[in-house]
Amino acid sequence: MQRIITALLLLLLIVPSVFAQDDEDFEIRPNRRQRGGGIVGGGGGVTPTWHFLNTSDLNAALAVKGFPQLKEDGMFLFGGHGYAYIMIVPNLRVGGMGYGGSVESRAWTETGQETAPYRSTKLAVGAGGVTVEYVIPIGRFHIAFGGMFGGGSYTLTLTEGDNTAKTWDGLFPASPLSAVDSRHELTSTFFTWQPSLSLEYEVHPFIVLGVTGGYFGGSGSWELDESFDMTAMPDFHFESPFLRVGLTFGLFLGEN
Repeated sequence: MQRIITALLLLLLIVPSVFAQDDEDFEIRPNRRQRGGGIVGGGGGVTPTWHFLNTSDLNAALAVKGFPQLKEDGMFLFGGHGYAYIMIVPNLRVGGMGYGGSVESRAWTETGQETAPYRSTKLAVGAGGVTVEYVIPIGRFHIAFGGMFGGGSYTLTLTEGDNTAKTWDGLFPASPLSAVDSRHELTSTFFTWQPSLSLEYEVHPFIVLGVTGGYFGGSGSWELDESFDMTAMPDFHFESPFLRVGLTFGLFLGEN
């Protein structure tokens, strides 16, 4: 994660200097930039995101069951986005976005200590939807506010088993009471709403760099192994802020 953040910061510093040689041409060709009608164009790109996921309530519930707890400093998500400026309302853009990621924690004993179980906890997050944002252009800087609304899911996978090699015959024994291995997936699908504020810089008519801060909201009911409804589930309060770096490729024409 530190390498990814470092690479993104270097990208934010290097790309503007790489395209600095195009600045003069960019400024003296006003015919490429629409006047009086707002930004025109659109594009798509990648959206690396750091989700400051709140796992404290989940970890408290995992501790009761003896399962490994997840880190509490957040989760890295990756995905893509795209949008286009609509002509009816100047500087209003509409698009879509989707991304996901996971975090996992494992605990097992040393080889030979077969009486103690191997256990793992994995939480995966995925979301996507429609984005609507209004952009205020200030030269080549943009301030965009709006957000995304759509759907998403949390998948919590709990695995337990003896720390030994496994055989085909040992899977799903005739007597369920003799089973020593188990794995359950708990899935919660939800409607998500994500208000956000973005600061962007048009480094070139074809490239826009941006940083977005916002809030990831959404929760729903839980299902076990895609077959059974779950009741009496703890409220894990996963809603949390996020920070996203956006790199968008396209064509962006706007007011000088």
